[in-house]
Amino acid sequence: MKPTVILPAYPEEIADWWWAQTIQKWPELSEEKILNLIRKEIVVQSDRFNKSRTFDPQAYGSRDLSLLTYGNFFFPRTWKVMTLALSEAYSFREWKKPNKAPIRILDIGSGSGASGLGALYLLRKLNIENSISLEAWDYSGKSLSIQKNIHRACYDLWNDSQIKTQRLDLRNNIPQQKKQRFDLILLGYSMNEILQNSELSERVEWMKQILGMLSTTGLILIVDPAEKEVCNQLHETSAYLSTNERDVFIHSPYLNGALCPFFSEKTNYYSHEVRKISSSSRIEKINNPLSLETHEVKFGLTMLSKYPTQTFLANTDFCRLVSPVRKKKGTLSFIGIAADGLEYMYELQRRSLSADETKILSKLERGDILHIKNGVKGKDPKRIRISKFEDISYQFAPRWEKLQISTNALLDSVT
Repeated sequence: MKPTVILPAYPEEIADWWWAQTIQKWPELSEEKILNLIRKEIVVQSDRFNKSRTFDPQAYGSRDLSLLTYGNFFFPRTWKVMTLALSEAYSFREWKKPNKAPIRILDIGSGSGASGLGALYLLRKLNIENSISLEAWDYSGKSLSIQKNIHRACYDLWNDSQIKTQRLDLRNNIPQQKKQRFDLILLGYSMNEILQNSELSERVEWMKQILGMLSTTGLILIVDPAEKEVCNQLHETSAYLSTNERDVFIHSPYLNGALCPFFSEKTNYYSHEVRKISSSSRIEKINNPLSLETHEVKFGLTMLSKYPTQTFLANTDFCRLVSPVRKKKGTLSFIGIAADGLEYMYELQRRSLSADETKILSKLERGDILHIKNGVKGKDPKRIRISKFEDISYQFAPRWEKLQISTNALLDSVT
């Protein structure tokens, strides 16, 4: 049970670039005073994203303090979330790059470029040699300027790439592309802001415009905040499009193009990923008095395309983990959405597991895709009993580069 994908760590060059811009902005201030400015702004931005849900184009993305705070603290998180999504698209969801032609990427609501630049970096780390064209749209001219500056300053991270930016109010109609079709369209935490307070019909019409810009082999990657209403709207929109529009297919988060089983039910649960990340010493220093969560990311996820989804047998042998792993007195269990689109509890007897095997299974992450061999239904048809550790294997389980040595050492000790 080794990770299926080792993801590259967030580049130090980007972190150092953001901090250099911050010091240059306030050369007369001590480091601690700058950190306190950032901390206060983090609270403001967190409240804006999580409580008031206000996205004022005149304030957000225009103030230097707002932009630099985002860059030093939030930018790496968005980068890592889109890296996770793109790694799934490339390694598991059968997204195929053009053979030799340039890869064309559109980042909608790009901000200062965490999603788009993160995609450039990952593609280069995957040894993809095609030239890459990134087009970025946002309403903040300052954010777009920063994105171009990062691209220029750190060009060695994404050689043979070019970036074009366009300032747009994306709440209005999307500008039509007469000939251009994109291989990847990214919406990194932007769709919920652009379509805030919209009805399903409005979201569907807006997404149809996005789909019209997608190539026949392209993929739309959407990540949004892990809030129940936001995630439910995301999956409601995806479900409507795949059900009612010709040649629109859902690739993620579940298998066989299955619709999210949560958004239409009266339940406290909702579909979202929870992934472990690491943070730099600078982020930890900023966060020390704030005590915010910096070692995991939570996000809603979906992927849409014009090509059919990968096919699995519609049974309980494959599933996506949608809960934490729970350890009870005699069992270890988790909930998964299986390839038949239904929810099941998978369960092992702890007496059948060694201490190392228990530790490995306890580190499964919400979003991992598993292959379960020889699972047996009991009296409760929604409960799948797994007899031994060896009956579980990864189909998709990304882990970060910095964790590679310790994780592999642990995994190798029991495999």
